[in-house]
Amino acid sequence: MELKTSTVAKRLGVSAKTIQRWVKKYDIPCEKNEAGHYVFDEQAVTKLEKIKFLGVDEQENEQAEQIEKIHGRLNQLEQKIDQKADDVVSFQLLQHRKEMEEMLEQLQQLEQRLANLEQQKTVHIPKEEPKKTKRRGIISLFI
Repeated sequence: MELKTSTVAKRLGVSAKTIQRWVKKYDIPCEKNEAGHYVFDEQAVTKLEKIKFLGVDEQENEQAEQIEKIHGRLNQLEQKIDQKADDVVSFQLLQHRKEMEEMLEQLQQLEQRLANLEQQKTVHIPKEEPKKTKRRGIISLFI
């Protein structure tokens, strides 16, 4: 039994345009006549009824499952990225701490050297007595 688009549309209570959209959207297998109009068999009408009354096609269920899998995988990848970011930050913090400890050690060494130099300066300061300059006469300048 072959039905036209308008007959199927009346049977389902929708417009002929809606039937045409569903055929394209859900890839419903149906043939076209010489005029290029859709001709539906019982299997195609049954699929259209499922779409009309259930509102969900098997293909949409598969797509929903695939989307759910992709969403789950995306969440896993986001968690891995977050973990990597945490690891990188932890490593950087450890490196900074190490650098700060090295700088602190160098600062302490410099302070110790400065203290030693100050101590040496106070110990070895000989007081220089001003030298007495000899007075020379004018004649000694010419000799």
